[in-house]
Amino acid sequence: MTNPLGLRSESPDAYTRQPADRQGAAKLMMATRTSIRGYYRYALAEGEGVGTAYEYFAKGRVVRHAMARVRRGGTLLVAGVPEKYGTSVDFLVAARDSGVSVVVVDERQSALDKARRVVSALPELAALPVEWRLSRGLEDHEALPHFADCAFSCEVLQRVPPERRQAWADALCERCPSGAIFAPNASNQAHAHISKLGAVTLSEIRAAMGPVLAEAGYLDMPPFPPGITRSSDQRQKAASGVFERVAMRALEVFARSEPVLPVALKRRSAHIVYARWGS
Repeated sequence: MTNPLGLRSESPDAYTRQPADRQGAAKLMMATRTSIRGYYRYALAEGEGVGTAYEYFAKGRVVRHAMARVRRGGTLLVAGVPEKYGTSVDFLVAARDSGVSVVVVDERQSALDKARRVVSALPELAALPVEWRLSRGLEDHEALPHFADCAFSCEVLQRVPPERRQAWADALCERCPSGAIFAPNASNQAHAHISKLGAVTLSEIRAAMGPVLAEAGYLDMPPFPPGITRSSDQRQKAASGVFERVAMRALEVFARSEPVLPVALKRRSAHIVYARWGS
């Protein structure tokens, strides 16, 4: 069965995007490398702005490290769609660049539908094989693939009850030799207040990972105050304006400096805490 988005359905709860050949896809892929400006195009497709593009760029170092040994033709697990901001399209871009297929698992049909619409709107992701799995709940581990080469999850851990977070993380680590979990930073009270999301401290995400933890820390510290909104027209103009292009280059320089900033500054300013496992 084929649905209106061009996805082949083998069951009501699983959709597989079929590979497609489109003229100029290779050129598009080369033109949309992982710069903030490149990510901005994806953020616009998600209904987001430069803040999300900055987040994707800042997460890139951890994402690339986690996928460094993933074999071409392997599988990436995306464990949950973000609760509020974006659809984690940066993970799918990383999968495309690494030549791997993707399994996206979430218990909310609306979240899967939103993410699927974003992917359908981006021609450069047309050939990416994606399976969309609807789980019975946030902790439905049976919905996860038995094995994947890598796993990512963003803005999901805060929805897991604290006493179940280690079991949830264990389910990912047991199936995937490498990966990373990203969650809202509870120590950034201003961002937590504006986002209205649950949040996690660095010590809590460390505890959830347990002995397999390879690296943990803070990231995503855009040098502008949270809560700034722009109209749809302003967002579109920013994609091509000369001033915005220069500003995005400056943001990249700042983002690359995040790892060497003082921990105390990162603790109170970062939007995200993360934990990575694997080599």
